[in-house]
Amino acid sequence: MWFGFLAIVSLFLGVPWTSARRGFGPGEQDWGYVDVREGAHMFYWLYYTTANVSTYTDRPLVLWLQGGPGGASSALGNFLELGPVDVKGEPREGNWVQHVNLLFLDSPVGAGFSYVDNSSLLVTNNEELTDDLMTFMMHFYKRHSEFKKVPLHIFSESYGGKMAPALAIRLDKAMSLGELAAPGILRSVTMGNPWISTRHICREHSKYLFVNGLIDEDGVAQIDAQEERILSALKMHEFEKATDEYLQWFGLMQNLTGEVFMYNTQTHVDPSEDRTYGYGDDLVQFMQEDVGEALQINGSIFAAQVIEVFGALHGDRLQSDMITIPRLLNETSVTVNIYSGQLDALVPTSATLALIKDWVWANKSEYLQANRTPIVIEGRLQGYEKVGGKFGMYWINRSGHLAPGDNPTAMQYVLRAVTQYQSDSSE
Repeated sequence: MWFGFLAIVSLFLGVPWTSARRGFGPGEQDWGYVDVREGAHMFYWLYYTTANVSTYTDRPLVLWLQGGPGGASSALGNFLELGPVDVKGEPREGNWVQHVNLLFLDSPVGAGFSYVDNSSLLVTNNEELTDDLMTFMMHFYKRHSEFKKVPLHIFSESYGGKMAPALAIRLDKAMSLGELAAPGILRSVTMGNPWISTRHICREHSKYLFVNGLIDEDGVAQIDAQEERILSALKMHEFEKATDEYLQWFGLMQNLTGEVFMYNTQTHVDPSEDRTYGYGDDLVQFMQEDVGEALQINGSIFAAQVIEVFGALHGDRLQSDMITIPRLLNETSVTVNIYSGQLDALVPTSATLALIKDWVWANKSEYLQANRTPIVIEGRLQGYEKVGGKFGMYWINRSGHLAPGDNPTAMQYVLRAVTQYQSDSSE
């Protein structure tokens, strides 16, 4: 009886009942594993939009990639930032599923619910990581062929600033050749507080901490000296040493600032809050027990291999990618956007602006000549935007590294501006 009812409801909503299920939270969902390589199992979780539409394919598909590398999209992005419910199962007012279809992906394998049969199968660089993402997307479009003509937008955070552009280049090429999905459906790549260029970021850390009163002149000297060790190692192509020096920098920064929450230096002040980028004890237990039971998957897999993921990517973590985004702007029709939370000490907004200044792409003048305008929603200033040509920059007020969770109002504005979904008056 229930199975028949679900099939009828799913067809009414435009959801293929063969894949749509009730998972955790409202609306129809689909989830499962794709074997991206033998012994390497990637977990995904798809939420069909709950918007008031005749069919869910009337709204775009958003792929959310978590940073880290090794952050769990299914947990951090889903339950702490932009999914339909929070960790208490309560509806999130600023959730994105009410507007678009949302695909969470635990990447690289070993992050979140994704896992490998043995640690030798973990990826060690961004190219291998992108290969797995491409294999996943191939399988996804086979299973969900109804999305082959639906606009796709990639959103990412932090280390996603390396993952998302690399994936976009590969996807755009495959789609232009008629593979995977229809040509031109990949519309945009949007990166939040992106770690793209270590050099630009390291040049701004001490300035940010100093101007916000988190360190004094002596602290500036110590931070800058440690940052130079990072940059020196990178210059010598000693990439694992660079990450070692970065970990030393983090410890120094925490000591000098009294353990400030680097993801948000002002709004989040309780030292007991999760400082592990989505792998705090409470969230891990919630994913292993509540979510694992609801989805009927092996919950003990969650977070079991994340430390090994960090180790496998240790040497790749701080390597910069300065060319992929200019390539996207020069060689494809894909638009590129960046948003930055003003309270983020890890990737200061000033570092992102310095990076944009150094990038060169055709028609950059359209962006440079565009006006920077306030984002005001219901009489309250939420941030600023500067959009010209195929590039956009968004400054997000009252937010840090995890901007969708800190300022959902501003980020829903960004979501609509980027995806250009058409809503009715009820949304």
